[in-house]
Amino acid sequence: MKKNNIGLLLIVALLIALAAVSFGIARSNKAKTEGQKKQTAEAVTEQTEQQAEEETGPLATVFFASDYQPEAGFDKPADTLRALLKTAKTEGKTIDRIVICGDYTNDRVLHDYQLSPDESIEEIRGIAKEEFSGMSDDDMIFVQGNHDRLTEQITESGLHDEGDYLIYVLNTEEDFPWKQGKKSGCLAKVTKSSEAMKECFDDLIRKGETRPVIIAGHVPLHFTARTSSKHSTGDNLYSSLIFDVVNEAAGSLDIVYMYGHNHSKGWDCYMGGSSVFKTAGDTILIPSFNEYKIDTDTYSEETLRFTYLNAGYTGYYMNCAASQYDEGDPDKYAAADMTLTGTVLQIYTDKMIITRYDANGPHVLGHAGAGDPYKGGIDKDLISEDNYSRETQSPQEIRRSF
Repeated sequence: MKKNNIGLLLIVALLIALAAVSFGIARSNKAKTEGQKKQTAEAVTEQTEQQAEEETGPLATVFFASDYQPEAGFDKPADTLRALLKTAKTEGKTIDRIVICGDYTNDRVLHDYQLSPDESIEEIRGIAKEEFSGMSDDDMIFVQGNHDRLTEQITESGLHDEGDYLIYVLNTEEDFPWKQGKKSGCLAKVTKSSEAMKECFDDLIRKGETRPVIIAGHVPLHFTARTSSKHSTGDNLYSSLIFDVVNEAAGSLDIVYMYGHNHSKGWDCYMGGSSVFKTAGDTILIPSFNEYKIDTDTYSEETLRFTYLNAGYTGYYMNCAASQYDEGDPDKYAAADMTLTGTVLQIYTDKMIITRYDANGPHVLGHAGAGDPYKGGIDKDLISEDNYSRETQSPQEIRRSF
C-alpha cells in the first residue's frame, strides 16, 4: 500500500477516535446534566411538599395534660385547662385530639383506684368541645391514674390506631401500678405489661411501621426519692422492665413517652419540677430493683433513644397546703418549677414539634434541675447535681427517623 494511503487511513482513524471521545464526553455531560436536573427537581419537589405541608398545617395536633386534681386554695383544674386550651388556640394550634394521662380526683386517703373519674372526665369533655367546636367524645383519650377506678370512661389499654400516628395506653391498676414495692403482685403485673408491649412493638417493627408511637401512661419511668428507702412505696420500682422494651423498640420506631403522677411534693425537682423534657441522646436514671426488697436506693444511668416528658399538670403542684405556702416560708416548699401546663404535639411527615404552654403562652419544655426541698431535701445523697437537667426551651423539633 502506498504511504499516502496509509497516512490517509491513519488520519481517518484518528478523526473517528476523536469523534467517539467527543460523543462520549457529550453523553457524559448530558447524563450529568440530566442527573443534576433530576436532583434539582427532586429537591424542589421536596421543598414544595414541605412548604405545602407547612401551609396546610400538620397531619395531627394532639394536646396532652395530666392530674386534673383539685386542691383547696389553689386554682381549679377546669379554669387551668380552659386557659391552656385558649392559649394554644391563640397561638394558632387547632387541637384534634386530647389525651389526659390520669388522676381526675384528689383524696389523701382514697388514692388506690377507688374514686370515680367520670364527673371530671365529663367536665373535661365539655371544656374541650367549647374551645374546639369540631371535637367529639371519640377524639379524647383518658388514661387511668392511681386515684381512678377503672370505669367505662377510661380508655382501653394497649394500642390505638389514630391514622397518622399510634397511641399506646398504659393504664395504672393492671398495667403499670404505683406503690410497686408495697403492693403484692406488682412485679407480675409489670412483667406481663412489658411482655405485651414488646410483642406489640415487635409486630409493628416486623410490619415496617413508620408512624410515631406515643405512649400515654401515668406513672413515670425514672428514679426519684419516691422509689427509694426515704419513701414508703417503691413507687416505680420495676420501671426498668418497661424502659428496656421501649428503649429497644425506639431503635426502629419513633416513640414519645408521656407521663403524669409526680406533680406534688417536688419529686421531679432534679428533672425540672413540673416541666420535664428529655430526648434521644439524653441520660435518664432508671431504678435497679431486687424482687425481695420493697424499695431501692440504686439506679442505672441509661441513654435514651426516645423522647420522654411529663404531659403537663393541670391540678395542684405543691408539696404543702395552700395555707402553709401563704403563711409560712415559701422556700421550704417551692420546687424547681411549679407552673401548671399542657403540651401540644404536632405531627408532620418528617418531624414532630413539641410545645409546652402555661396560661400565658409557651413555657419551657424542661426546667433546670434543682434539689427537692421536701422534708429538708429528701433526694439529698441520692441524686448528685451531675444528674440535674438542663433547661430546654419550647418548642422543640424532633426529626422523624422512620
